Amino acid sequence: MTAAENVCYTLINVASDSEPPSEVSLKIDLEKGEIKAKTEALKKVIIMILNGEKLPGLLMTIIRFVLPLQDHTIKKLLLVFWEIVPKTTPDGKLLQEMILVCDAYRKDLQHPNEFIRGSTLRFLCKLKESELLEPLMPAIRACLEHRHSYVRRNAVLAIYTIYRNFEHLIPDAPELIHDFLVNEKDASCKRNAFMMLIHADQDRALDYLSTCIDQVHTFGDILQLVIVELIYKVCHANPSERARFIRCIYNLLQSSSPAVKYEAAGTLVTLSSAPTAIKAAAQCYIDLIIKESDNNVKLIVLDRLIELKDHPTHERVLQDLVMDILRVLTTPDLEVRKKTLQLALDLVSSRNVEEVCV
Repeated sequence: MTAAENVCYTLINVASDSEPPSEVSLKIDLEKGEIKAKTEALKKVIIMILNGEKLPGLLMTIIRFVLPLQDHTIKKLLLVFWEIVPKTTPDGKLLQEMILVCDAYRKDLQHPNEFIRGSTLRFLCKLKESELLEPLMPAIRACLEHRHSYVRRNAVLAIYTIYRNFEHLIPDAPELIHDFLVNEKDASCKRNAFMMLIHADQDRALDYLSTCIDQVHTFGDILQLVIVELIYKVCHANPSERARFIRCIYNLLQSSSPAVKYEAAGTLVTLSSAPTAIKAAAQCYIDLIIKESDNNVKLIVLDRLIELKDHPTHERVLQDLVMDILRVLTTPDLEVRKKTLQLALDLVSSRNVEEVCV
């Protein structure tokens, strides 16, 4: 890909009345300026590169005089700079200067500050040059054992991205992340690891879920949501697995998270048309409508109940719940009450008319 064909994702407008800085003045600020001057110069360099300027003469200056600095603002700006700066020659070969950059980021992956480690790991997710990533793999692996969860969860993301783009750099990633997941305690780290296994090695994800399926109700909501997603995906691809996981979905209807309850109810309806399953899902929807304060949420969940009512085999189940549905009328919002009343009227039959009218 030639320089003219490089994709530009961002354009930043610069005021037309401002004089664009010269490369010489930027070089002086980057070499000899104080931290504040170097920060402002680096910002200007980033804006100019994003707007199509090349500035090849500043690359070595930034490596020599800015890259070694420990200022956190400088480090954040450098992550943006290395993401956008051209890293290859016109014939596609990696610039020799990038070897120095690679060494600097190896040191940042071993930095005592967890923010610097974590933000560096996030940056590595955006690199498309396997030659830069290869020397960093031991340091990335080591971050899985860091004491801080921010570092560990970003290490999982980095490993997943690298495995997806350059599998040869870490061929044992699924096994590594499975072992990490088994021993991990932090909910966000477990969620990222489980999400990676879903997409990279679904069998391992299912093996892990099978070992802890009775403890799913104790997990954090972010991990529960991913588990619901996996069960939905697996049972649709292989209906014979429904019996294995449907009890887990029933348990998640009792989750403390409204989002998990909503997703679990929707999944249960798609997995089973048994009256007990439909009744459990409908009851969950009704509880959500009553307990949620956001009227938009109430309307969305009401739409799910209406969809159930429109299904011929499910309508009879909802008729038995019409009194529970009428509890929603305590809501002050007029739109919610109108929709609820219309649903209740549609469900009135000879079986429940006396109960409703009384």
